[in-house]
Amino acid sequence: FAPGQPVPVVRVPGVAPEIRGIWSLWRIALTGVGWDRRRMMPLFLADSGRVYAPTARHIWDQLLLASPQIKGMLAPDVSQAVYDRFRIEAEKHGKVLYEALVQEHRTHLAREREKAEYAFAARRRSIGRIGLPEVRNYRLTLLAQEECAFQEDAERKAQTHPEMLPLMAIRVEGDA
Repeated sequence: FAPGQPVPVVRVPGVAPEIRGIWSLWRIALTGVGWDRRRMMPLFLADSGRVYAPTARHIWDQLLLASPQIKGMLAPDVSQAVYDRFRIEAEKHGKVLYEALVQEHRTHLAREREKAEYAFAARRRSIGRIGLPEVRNYRLTLLAQEECAFQEDAERKAQTHPEMLPLMAIRVEGDA
């Protein structure tokens, strides 16, 4: 779905006739170097202006089970107004999913950093026990360079880019 694109009006089998509003499907993603996680979020914005998460999931299930009947399209200006409204709601409701992705990324980075610190410390102890002083100093210098490279890589991996993309939007009218 792209902003400005007409929103189809659809009758969905298995959905109660009193259910009327805009249903949309969003992809919320967090990407970075070596990291790409995505979550899908259905959103139903009723004509009353309220958002119903269980109804959104039910409509999604029904869309997967049965073939919806397209009744027409909303006018372009109405479609744009609808998009603006459900984008605001998607940002509000998608915040929880996005924060979960950020937390997952931070946990992953912390685990990676812990493992690397343990490995560097073990190697440093090992280097300190064997060899001539010149060889030890050389190996410690190489290890320090490796640690610097790891830190730079970790900083690049910490930089992420959020994405919130509408994949689909329809005007739902329950099955009569």
